Amino acid sequence: MFATYFHPHTCQTSKAINLISFVGYSFPHYNHIRQEIAKKITIYPSLPVKKVKYSEYLRVHSHEYLQKLVFKALGKELNESMRSLPPLSIECEGLEYCLPGYVYGLGGIFAAIDEMKKVSLERAYCFSLVGHHAHKDWGHGYCLLNPLAAATKYAQSQGFHKILIIDWDIHHGDGTQSIFSYDHSVYCISIHSAVDIYMAKASDLNYGTTTMAEKVGHCNIPLISESITPDIITQIGLDGKFYRGHESLSKFRNALENLPWHPDLIFIFSGYDSHRDDCGKGITNWTNRDFQELTKYVLDLAKKIPCPVISTHGGGYQTPVTISAALSHIEILANYK
Repeated sequence: MFATYFHPHTCQTSKAINLISFVGYSFPHYNHIRQEIAKKITIYPSLPVKKVKYSEYLRVHSHEYLQKLVFKALGKELNESMRSLPPLSIECEGLEYCLPGYVYGLGGIFAAIDEMKKVSLERAYCFSLVGHHAHKDWGHGYCLLNPLAAATKYAQSQGFHKILIIDWDIHHGDGTQSIFSYDHSVYCISIHSAVDIYMAKASDLNYGTTTMAEKVGHCNIPLISESITPDIITQIGLDGKFYRGHESLSKFRNALENLPWHPDLIFIFSGYDSHRDDCGKGITNWTNRDFQELTKYVLDLAKKIPCPVISTHGGGYQTPVTISAALSHIEILANYK
């Protein structure tokens, strides 16, 4: 009872791609990754194409923010309330034209939830444009909207009341954490780089600390490289507990063993930039085997409860590394007994 969702509809745009200005590892990169993985997972059943209304994102984003994105896509002048919202980061440039893809990506996760409600699906791997850096009314790091957060709210409306969200992308899932801060029905576990240059510029490193997670009702597992000393952590102004890469899997497993409750559904934001051959060198030092171990830990928990699991595609910048790691994750997700 496993299925995937990698339809090209998840990468639809409202105008020709060659006419859109993107920055860095943005939409074209993710679309290429989607295409390459899709070629290699045809042995698995596929969920049907599903489109949801754009308004489904109101579950986690403000009306002004969603309207702002539509206005930007249409080239309309923003009104005062839209201009007063926090600015989008440069990495989000052009993503307003990807709103058609966002509604199909969210539709795929909804489709998986619908099948799980009928107990006809146990696990799924869904592609949608990434979103863990998307907050209620702004986004950064290639994350304009937060499909996983919106799907969490939808799942709760379908009877999956307690939701566990796991994020092993190298960057902290700050948007998801902020959306569900003080929400006792959702529990986020993020294992990530504690001292990340990008996150220091785009967000706030304090959001990724154990101290902040405990304050807002979640769990952060911040990892530091061997070159980072306690003095450096103090100079940066961070507090809480920090861990080395060799401790990462055991700390993650311990977090799963100490949940506040048994989840009705588990979501994974499966980022592969935490691979040692991407951004994880010296921090996680994870290989494909480690991604498989992480996946097994989650599935062991899901079998014990029991509850279904939906994994969504996350970050990854080195194309061959990302594809290989994703396939390793999918193999376990589909076949682990």
